[in-house]
Amino acid sequence: MRECILGNFRRRLLAALKTDNDLQRPSILESLIRRHISIVHLAEQHISMDLTKGIREVLLTEAFSGPVSSLHLFEKVTEQPTGSAAEAVCNWYIENIIKDVSGAGILFAPIHKCFKSTRPVGGYFADSVADLRELQAFVRIFGGYGVDRLDHLLKEHTAALLNCIDTSLRSNHEVLDAVAGSLHSGDRIEREASMKQVVDLDTVIEFCVQAGLALAFDGLLAEAAGAVLEEGAPLIYSLLAEVVKHVPDAKPEKKEIRRLKGVANSVSVVCDHDSQWVSSVLGEVRGANDGSWSLLPYLFATFMASNVWNTTAFNVETGGFNCLASTNICVLPSTLLDTFVNIKLKREHVRLEREHQQRQSFSNGHVDETLDSEIQSRLSAEASIKSTMQLFVKFSAGIILDSWSETNRSHLVAQVIFLDQLCDISPYLPRSSLELHIPYAILWSIYSQYYTNNPSTLLALLTVSPCHSPAVSLSHASPVIRQGRSDSTPQYLTNDSGYFKSASSSYSQEHINQYITKS
Repeated sequence: MRECILGNFRRRLLAALKTDNDLQRPSILESLIRRHISIVHLAEQHISMDLTKGIREVLLTEAFSGPVSSLHLFEKVTEQPTGSAAEAVCNWYIENIIKDVSGAGILFAPIHKCFKSTRPVGGYFADSVADLRELQAFVRIFGGYGVDRLDHLLKEHTAALLNCIDTSLRSNHEVLDAVAGSLHSGDRIEREASMKQVVDLDTVIEFCVQAGLALAFDGLLAEAAGAVLEEGAPLIYSLLAEVVKHVPDAKPEKKEIRRLKGVANSVSVVCDHDSQWVSSVLGEVRGANDGSWSLLPYLFATFMASNVWNTTAFNVETGGFNCLASTNICVLPSTLLDTFVNIKLKREHVRLEREHQQRQSFSNGHVDETLDSEIQSRLSAEASIKSTMQLFVKFSAGIILDSWSETNRSHLVAQVIFLDQLCDISPYLPRSSLELHIPYAILWSIYSQYYTNNPSTLLALLTVSPCHSPAVSLSHASPVIRQGRSDSTPQYLTNDSGYFKSASSSYSQEHINQYITKS
């Protein structure tokens, strides 16, 4: 009778995973599982059997993707694959949210911390199955094993994408060398001719966007896992949060330190989740440490010449970008640039590890000398990253402004905001880095026109008429800030009553004030 009851519970669990349309929402699935558990507990009161332990075994079997025997010290003769429920849900998220095989137009909304879609993904829109609340329900159902499985699939997919980027760098090596030379020499004609020879540029952009989607999704997953752990085991959560503060930042890292950081990163108790996650992914990429990746900033600079920007628009409601192209490409500057920065970080860390090994072999026990050398190497690594990022901004801004004209200006707004958000998220790029190349008045004009209008209506960026698009006026002088105003409103904005009056006024005002402060 025990096996019959538990077998029925397992069948109901697997049946509840899917609806007639597609995947069941994790929050609804959680309520259905709780209902079935309560029914089993009710039966347990009338028979002398321990069904609670059986429920735990069923849930563990369906959550752990691998032979359960590996959880114990002994080994079984026959190992049957398990974790079918967690595997099905994780694969659905990868195929439908990250890869978007159904063509639902998946977009990430940084403000709302969720994914959105222009069309339903199965029976629901993306924000109904891929927001923080639904991911917390996923964590409560499948526990840490489900989180590890989904995290592993995301890393596996991202590593494959980075290998594709590596292949593109190798195949375009000579062309990118020519692009780099023309950018440094300032030869516009040679630069444009070289950039047209870059093979499969739009495909590489799509690979980067998918990597950015995976990075954003894993960030939400880690935050959901941290919230569930803090609620269910607050002492363990607080212990991790305090221990990770005192972990040494030495290079190379010891295996135990790396594992501890990985555990802390999986529950989002570290402030640089993206950096740690990308660093672990790059360990799986075969070519991320060779010389071809030094051309990465030049490859990314050529992105500014892609046709994808002609159909890309900034969305005030989401804080991200909408792409209206048929391929449903969404440009995610924050996650894309996190990937770029951390690739550079990984290469610098590899260099530091090699130098550390050399110093260890020649130091002859001089600890102080070795320590000073490590500090100097770390400072030089940070300086190298900063100079590379500034180089990228300089060249990207040059490409953007050179391609601007009165008859072709629709792409300019999205590209300028892209660079502005890059400076906002990067610790290596202050606002002044962008102001050296793009006047502050242009940025202020763009943001003021966005947030003065109703954010529920996306501004028409795809028209060449300056009357229907954010008119980027190059004639604006630097804004003169009024004395005594807390919102730092420039004098040329005379209609104070309508200033940032939209439904998202709290966000927009905060965004503008942060922009002024960082400037």
